[in-house]
Amino acid sequence: MPILALLLLGGVLAYLYWRRKTTTLTRNCRWREDRQAGDWACAYCGARAQTSTKCLAPKS
Repeated sequence: MPILALLLLGGVLAYLYWRRKTTTLTRNCRWREDRQAGDWACAYCGARAQTSTKCLAPKS
């Protein structure tokens, strides 16, 4: 029985570690270019960002 509890604990910890590694920091943001204002606006949260490049995607 203690071995089963340890396996369950290990599985939960592994899941939490995997979830942390695959979660993005962008929430549900959907960026749209606002050409009149010359910046980008998020359709979800309303945040605005200016960038010198044409894209907000992170460089891989």
